[in-house]
Amino acid sequence: MHTRGGVFWYSLGLTLLLLLPMVGVTAFLVRQRQQQNALRQAAAGRGGIAVEQGAQDTWRLLLVVQQEEPAFVLARADGPAQTVTLCALPGALQVDAPSGTTTLAACAQTAGPGRAVQLLGATLATGETAAPPLYYLAATPDCWAGCAGAQAAARLDTAALLTAAQRRELGYGQDSVAQVDAAGAAELIARLQSVQDDPDRQAAMRAAVWEAFARQDPALLAALPDAWRQASARTLTDLLAGDLAGAEATLQYLAGQPGLTVQYTTAPTQDAGGGEVTLTQQGRAVLAELLQ
Repeated sequence: MHTRGGVFWYSLGLTLLLLLPMVGVTAFLVRQRQQQNALRQAAAGRGGIAVEQGAQDTWRLLLVVQQEEPAFVLARADGPAQTVTLCALPGALQVDAPSGTTTLAACAQTAGPGRAVQLLGATLATGETAAPPLYYLAATPDCWAGCAGAQAAARLDTAALLTAAQRRELGYGQDSVAQVDAAGAAELIARLQSVQDDPDRQAAMRAAVWEAFARQDPALLAALPDAWRQASARTLTDLLAGDLAGAEATLQYLAGQPGLTVQYTTAPTQDAGGGEVTLTQQGRAVLAELLQ
């Protein structure tokens, strides 16, 4: 006959025999869950989508052709949007100056392209937000052609740019397609501009030719920054080494994207008298969007 103490200890032992395995299994499962969560967190940290260098940057440059009448092309290389947009500006475009107004061409000739960039930015400033940097790079037509390279070439359908009468005047009446290499680009631009009276249309001819080179051979975009380095003694720019490396990363990224869009646009202007033009409201909006 069992004593009360014996029954107690017997019951306690039986209970422990039942509970201990359950506690052990629960502890094991909790530990397993903790380890799995830790592994998932580590994998998430390592498994995020890699962002390619240059993919998140946007660069804005005023490209200046140093010649008797300087020419200007505003370029926007947009990594996130995978677009390169060109907008040629008339040299006769009025910009605000401390003494009143001047033109882009006059400013570039007398004070340099850096000052032209400053006055263009001041003209477009709204005062609401700080504008992103607008860099400049200036070179002669021969230098620009050299940076593009001897192998650079493009086909341009003049039917998209000229009337039938204008094409006949330039010798494209039968075949509207002009084939040009980098060395002949300046001459082709001058010929296309010669049959245009409107400053906006004249500027658009340059943008159309430059756009054709970049659109038909995106590798040209990737190679340009290194060409600019090699030609540094013959160019004027405010791009520092780090800036140029950043622009190069973005252009190389863009050149490798199958969805890359290369395009040109026009910033409308209106006559301001004295052979000068000023931006319309639409023109200001176009440039503001390119510079944002």
